[in-house]
Amino acid sequence: MHLIGLTGTHGAGKGTVTEFLARTYGFVVYSVSEFLADEVLRRGGQPDRTARRDIANEFRRVSPTALMEAVCATVPEGMNRVVIEPQYTLEEVRYIQGRGGIVLALDASLETRYARIRVRGSAKDNVSFEEFRRAQTLEMESKDGDRQNLMTAMAAANVSVKNEGTREELERAISGTLKAYGVDRMYVA
Repeated sequence: MHLIGLTGTHGAGKGTVTEFLARTYGFVVYSVSEFLADEVLRRGGQPDRTARRDIANEFRRVSPTALMEAVCATVPEGMNRVVIEPQYTLEEVRYIQGRGGIVLALDASLETRYARIRVRGSAKDNVSFEEFRRAQTLEMESKDGDRQNLMTAMAAANVSVKNEGTREELERAISGTLKAYGVDRMYVA
């Protein structure tokens, strides 16, 4: 099985990469964010960024890998190309790697990422620049093992990609990485 994890800052291109992996390489994408949104809705809440983060941290209080384990449990047996995104802690990255997966870390400047999320326009992205900056600060580093710590997650990734360019440049970088790890293209209709 080819397993890919994605970590990185908000608006850095994780969604673009997952769409590319599905379209060009035949990967099936399992979104931690969607998993958490479903959980928020099941509990009667609104699936904004704060509610998703709070529930993710609840999982992490059970075990540092409980969230990844729960998402992986939704993957049907026999799937051979799977992307799980995102990982926000060192333990989540190591969990994917421990299952034989590779983890890609994506980043871009704060301004570039904010512009991207404003264009994307999802409910979780309806924030001011200051709110976006504050959320990033909260998620980048924490001494509490139950909370997001993007800095250590990104540092532990197998490959880091700076995504300041075009979609085509990002896709070329991802293709080069996959080729280096022995993952061939599998065009899907």
